[in-house]
Amino acid sequence: MSKVVIGLGFANYIIDAKDAIAMCEILSKAERYEDKYHGSVDGKPSFYTYHAWEQDNDSSNLWNFKLLPEAHYRLAKLAGKPEERK
Repeated sequence: MSKVVIGLGFANYIIDAKDAIAMCEILSKAERYEDKYHGSVDGKPSFYTYHAWEQDNDSSNLWNFKLLPEAHYRLAKLAGKPEERK
């Protein structure tokens, strides 16, 4: 079965291609959300504002999809989790 690497934020995940298609469909219908911190200015206290909006065609999405060939997946699976550098 074909695999897909999905990058979400700063992490990558491997899922089956059919699940990646479903996930892409779900994410394409999702609204965007952001909380913004506003520091104190001229004696006014700091505060947060919260924002939700329909997706537009901006490039600030932190997710991406990449096909992973079966042979490449098997090699990656054999390698396991990488060792941390010291």
